[in-house]
Amino acid sequence: MSTKFDVIIIGGGPGGTPAAMQLASQGKTVLLVEESGKLGGACLFVGCIPSKIIRHWADEYAVKLKYSAQEALSPEDREAAWNEIMRKMQTILSQRSGAAMQMLKHLSNLRFVAGHAKFVSNNELVINEKDTGRKEKYTFNKAIIATGSHSFIPPFKGNGVQDVLTSEVLFSQDKLPESLLIIGGGPIGIELAQMLTKLGTKCTIIELLDSILYGVVETEFVSIISNQLSSLGVNIYTSSQVQEINKSDGHFDVTFTDANGSEHKENFEDVLVVTGKVPNIESLNLDSTDIKYDRKGIIVDEYLETSVKGIYATGDVTHGPKFAHTATYEAHIASANISAGNNQKVDFSKNTWVLFSEPEIVAAGFTEAQAVQEGYDIITGVYDYKIDAAAQVMNSPFGYLKYVVNKKNSEIIGVHICMNNASSLAGEASLIIANRLILKNVAETIHPHPTLTEAFGILAQKMLSKS
Repeated sequence: MSTKFDVIIIGGGPGGTPAAMQLASQGKTVLLVEESGKLGGACLFVGCIPSKIIRHWADEYAVKLKYSAQEALSPEDREAAWNEIMRKMQTILSQRSGAAMQMLKHLSNLRFVAGHAKFVSNNELVINEKDTGRKEKYTFNKAIIATGSHSFIPPFKGNGVQDVLTSEVLFSQDKLPESLLIIGGGPIGIELAQMLTKLGTKCTIIELLDSILYGVVETEFVSIISNQLSSLGVNIYTSSQVQEINKSDGHFDVTFTDANGSEHKENFEDVLVVTGKVPNIESLNLDSTDIKYDRKGIIVDEYLETSVKGIYATGDVTHGPKFAHTATYEAHIASANISAGNNQKVDFSKNTWVLFSEPEIVAAGFTEAQAVQEGYDIITGVYDYKIDAAAQVMNSPFGYLKYVVNKKNSEIIGVHICMNNASSLAGEASLIIANRLILKNVAETIHPHPTLTEAFGILAQKMLSKS
């Protein structure tokens, strides 16, 4: 005997919980199942929120250090700082997850189950309940798979591979390492290198590709971030490859080759691997269904529907961008399509994300290289914040705003910002891209003075006058 729901959603993160609440508020009977028993997903517990908490307090300690007589945090101060940050982090995480759970309780037709779900057919699954150990069978009319992803660890040689850290476990460490090798020079690796260095950890980055942040931000911004990392004392090896990771006497001995083919052997207290994500699909028993998938995740169409009609997938478990806010966007798209038929398509060209580095980077829409690759005939424009009134008032006259514009119709298809607190400008960048604004729209917008947002109108007007 099985219990039937209108919709079953697997995964209580940003790709699942918003969908559950949206569908339940529309009167559908919804079952939300989350293996951990907590709402929030990887972003809340092991990703974007913990890292931003650590970043904030790392900056606080860096400021205190600047105005003290110390050149660096003592081992005792580092331990005390880390313990304090961990306490603050756990408080925030508990508050946010608990608040989400309370919101669910207001929806009488939404049931939450802590447990592991696996499919047994195209409309049926079994849940192994976490608290009781019981296995219960459920059927559904529609379903959403939002199980997220986990860190990918390449098949390195050596006896130390099994002991390397990933971003999932870094934030639960009892103490900070004295030295850390970060394998992977993407956004996560860059953010962590900067914040941990400020807390006194000596960081080294090894990146397989030609540069850090390869292909994900504007090329002229990469050198800015590289220089900042170097000024903090971070060693960066690009076009370099790890050959072997061994562990002895509590330390890691790592062998790698650099861009010139020279071999290096260096010792680190810890090794962190941030080389990408793998979708959480192994234990879903998808082979008992007709759902198509590959190593990159579940295959969905433009409506986020899988190869099985009525089953949708959102977030990191699919081929799409791996961001919490994008997963939430997808959750609303999938919910709308379940409620009203497939009438809403995803459009990742309007995605926006922030690199919380120093300086920060906002990327909305296409980069210049991506736009060219997509076949657009483009023009670009750059605003230098050194001439900006607000930036000068704030004693932070550094930064750049860049537009990538479709020459055919003057639509702004890319907005990119590199400056301190660039994230505060991400909202306008998002609106420009999401609403497909043209230069004239932005130029005619009255931006208040003196604010950092004035640059959006000034740059648009400048580019219009040259066209």
